[in-house]
Amino acid sequence: MKKKYLAVTALSIALAMGSAMSSFAAGFVSTSQGVKYQWGSGDYCTNNWVNYKNHWFFFGNDQLMRTGWIQRDNTWYYTADTGELQGGIMKINNNVYYFDTNTLKMVTGPYTYNGVTYNFTENGATDGGPYVYTEWNSDGTIRRGAKVGVR
Repeated sequence: MKKKYLAVTALSIALAMGSAMSSFAAGFVSTSQGVKYQWGSGDYCTNNWVNYKNHWFFFGNDQLMRTGWIQRDNTWYYTADTGELQGGIMKINNNVYYFDTNTLKMVTGPYTYNGVTYNFTENGATDGGPYVYTEWNSDGTIRRGAKVGVR
């Protein structure tokens, strides 16, 4: 009987200690300020990138996910409204930009795409060389692939 009592007591203590320790599942957390990313340790991502299911996201010093233009380490990036970094050809505010599909960095200067060299200015937009014509859906996705045109 005494052994049973000790076993129950030991189990009770173990359960109490286990419930006092917190564990967190890593993932996105919606707050009143915006979206944050919580690591498995319980800490939030601060001024860093997160690769979630093979998609990249950036979180600022305030721990909030960034959308739109991001400048980091003298390089520009662009994210969709979902916060996902974008690669490839993007039409933003009637300007055409190219973001390297591996690094997701905005390309400046001469860049060859599909056998045609384009000149992207310092701000990343094309500047009168051959241009890329793409048909866009209303949600910003490409309806039909890029076509090279001449102005």
